[in-house]
Amino acid sequence: MSPTEVYPNLESVVNQYISSLDDYSDEQFFFKKDEKTWSLGQMYEHLAVSSQFFFLANCVRCLEKRKGQIGGEKTHFGEQQFKYGGFPPVKIKIPDLIRGPEPIAKTKEEYKSILGNILTDSQSLIEAINQDDGSYKALQIAMGWLDAKEWFHLHEMHYRHHLRQKVELESLSA
Repeated sequence: MSPTEVYPNLESVVNQYISSLDDYSDEQFFFKKDEKTWSLGQMYEHLAVSSQFFFLANCVRCLEKRKGQIGGEKTHFGEQQFKYGGFPPVKIKIPDLIRGPEPIAKTKEEYKSILGNILTDSQSLIEAINQDDGSYKALQIAMGWLDAKEWFHLHEMHYRHHLRQKVELESLSA
């Protein structure tokens, strides 16, 4: 799918996250069932940080032809991900070796602005990504070498994937 085709899906799902912010009390937003389970706020922080510093950053790296390489293949998992257009409907645990620190949630109001900016930043990349020839790729550790279009599509898939977690965390904090 082209970024032009992917963007309406991204916009729709990100707007679901934005509109949900008004439904949470502060207590619900920061509630942690236990030390291993994120709060809704931590999930929002993960989405925001991964958008800005991972998905969109790798789109830009591919467009600027830096921190990657010409060519490269996807892993089997990456091929499956794009073949089916989404993450498998299971929880995915990031290996300790590559996991960063626990996310620290900001306020609900901050996420309204942050997520709005992510949509603006995403939309501003569409034309350049559509024109990209796809030869330059950046490595995604589980999926292999992805071009700017694939990073953009993966960004949208990532938001959809976390909708399941969102529902689970909402039920825990209700």
